[in-house]
Amino acid sequence: MTTNLGASPRRTDATGAAAAPDLPALTSLRGIAAVTVLFFHASWIAYNYAGGAPPAFWRRGYLAVDLFFLLSGFILTHVYRSRLAAERSWPAIGQFLWARFCRIYPASLFTTALFVLVYTVGGLYFQDKISFTAQLIAALLLLQVPWLDTIAINPPSWSISAEWYAYLLFPFFVPLIWRLRGRTAAMAGIVLVAAVSVDHTIFGHEDQSSGWGALIRALPEFTIGVFAYRYFSEKRSRKFWEKDATLIGIGAMIFAACSAGISDGVIVVLLLALLLASVCNSGRVAPILTAAPLRWLGEVSYSIYISQLVPFLLMTSISGILVSHGLGGSTFEAIFASLGIGSGVLVHRCIDVPARTRLRQLPDRLAASVIAYRARRGSEAGSISVG
Repeated sequence: MTTNLGASPRRTDATGAAAAPDLPALTSLRGIAAVTVLFFHASWIAYNYAGGAPPAFWRRGYLAVDLFFLLSGFILTHVYRSRLAAERSWPAIGQFLWARFCRIYPASLFTTALFVLVYTVGGLYFQDKISFTAQLIAALLLLQVPWLDTIAINPPSWSISAEWYAYLLFPFFVPLIWRLRGRTAAMAGIVLVAAVSVDHTIFGHEDQSSGWGALIRALPEFTIGVFAYRYFSEKRSRKFWEKDATLIGIGAMIFAACSAGISDGVIVVLLLALLLASVCNSGRVAPILTAAPLRWLGEVSYSIYISQLVPFLLMTSISGILVSHGLGGSTFEAIFASLGIGSGVLVHRCIDVPARTRLRQLPDRLAASVIAYRARRGSEAGSISVG
């Protein structure tokens, strides 16, 4: 564990090539981020529907989405940079984009279908200026950002839509970042972090979760994740980042900043530090951060995140009944969070994993079908010639 800095031994991918080692600490961090967003929404509906008074910390839970963007840039660079650099071909880029499509689309499509069902039975209402057709087409194509000012079908999917643009650009700008000299890369990364911090200081998260504001939020943070991985791979300041005191101190500062109302711009910078401290930690905190329950939570985190507003609709519809039975405030939050995690696990097991597996096998199956068809046609042509 100490030698690999939290990375598990190398495996092989489907082609037999050496795959990048896992970074289990970041899997756990992704799970923590998903639950933070879930509790942010839980506290919001408790406050608005059940007389709750959410803790100040959860009121800043929307910033966990920024951690998602940082993690995506970091992890995808870890997994794909060497492969894309080695092949440098359109087929390699196509394989990368197909892998990302298989990862994000099944659960997103399923959740969209649930929202359409709720709308059809009259459980979801749109304002007059919002077109259901436009919302549905954008949701199906993952084009909510930047073309919709309001996202009515599964609002959390705005971040998936914004990140899809990052996937499209990733194979092209990662090699450019790696060609930069050390000091140039460091300065570019610092300037980008400063720009993101200023953006979060000036604009509220409502302005950054739809339209062009969402792209201005997502793309730079994803790119910062790429720069952070280069910094990590060069093993700079490793003795500082691997200490327990560093990770605990950063976590405490984030909690204090969220509770005290410190600017979002400061917290986003601390989230970047949290990423580095988590992936580098080799002290006593490492076994806790990489424990099986947290890693499991990370594995199901995407499904929890993308489907969490389905129980949101349920909870708002029965809020009056729950409150009348004394189930308001923190109890209301706990019920919502339990439903969010439970439904997310079901989506992960029943929809996400099976569909993802079949979609990833699709290109090989199509190739095998083409080969078999050509062989059959060749055999038939040979039979005709002999005849």
